[in-house]
Amino acid sequence: MKVKDILKLVEKEGIKADPRPEKEIKRILKEKKKEYDGLKGKQKEIFDLHTTKSPYADTRIIYGENRTFNQMWVGIDVDTSELLMVKSVCSGAAKPLVVSHHPMGRAYANFYEVMDMQSDIITGEGVTRSVAEGLTQKRKQEVARRVAAANHCKTSDAARILDIPSMSVHTPADNHVKQYLDSLFKKEKPVLLGDLIDILLEIPEYTDGAHKGTPPAILSGSKSARCGRIFVDMTGGTEGSAYLIQKLSDSGVSTAVCMHMSDKHYKKAKNANLNVIIAGHISSDNLGLNLLLDKIIKQLGSFDIKEFSGFKRVSRI
Repeated sequence: MKVKDILKLVEKEGIKADPRPEKEIKRILKEKKKEYDGLKGKQKEIFDLHTTKSPYADTRIIYGENRTFNQMWVGIDVDTSELLMVKSVCSGAAKPLVVSHHPMGRAYANFYEVMDMQSDIITGEGVTRSVAEGLTQKRKQEVARRVAAANHCKTSDAARILDIPSMSVHTPADNHVKQYLDSLFKKEKPVLLGDLIDILLEIPEYTDGAHKGTPPAILSGSKSARCGRIFVDMTGGTEGSAYLIQKLSDSGVSTAVCMHMSDKHYKKAKNANLNVIIAGHISSDNLGLNLLLDKIIKQLGSFDIKEFSGFKRVSRI
């Protein structure tokens, strides 16, 4: 099994779980190809061809695409220290592939490109498209300015020097979290926020998070508050615009279920009288990775999965 086979499958399953219609994703890829074809010289040379084939700039191989592996080391965050750990414990016939959920290398340099999907998700909740796109683009530019200062190649250089095939799998996993929770809440129909918390605690990844000190929690509202219409905010790269929170409330959303929420977003939610439940960041990341790994194993067969850097394997197959 080659590393590039994993990427291909991850992208395919990510698209299946994507909250956007597949035809919209195809349109985006077609536009990227058209953009590339229209370039010349250096601009064409430096264009990121990955974006013409995949809608996920934050999910890619950073080293060793044609390498084979017999171990998959799965973690939430990977940097040089994690790669050194893998190098130090692997010996003999072990051929590791390191998978980081959060982007590293080139996957981190332009990860904010996936934020465009947020406007489609918010529009689906009833927010005017021009408002959703305008506020998303403003937030995307903020994130781009912040990311630009980072040393993007630090970890990918370490992977190359240590000769460890490595990749990042971000939005495809997060898509699975949203799909899973949307389906679960639709089935269970929680009435109160307390009911919603109880449902989350029945999910092994959130139970594990609770044991480790980060249980699902009500950030805004109370256990006896009614859920009303629930918006699951679990994908799209990072937090969207805080100003969209009022727009969500105006569109009829009563409760937002998120991985995490900044103080700025929290204040906007309180002012909008929007209920907020924090499911848990690392717990949600674990859920998405586990759902995706189940699909990979079903299609490509079983292989040795090593847990590290905050990841705990939970199989549903």
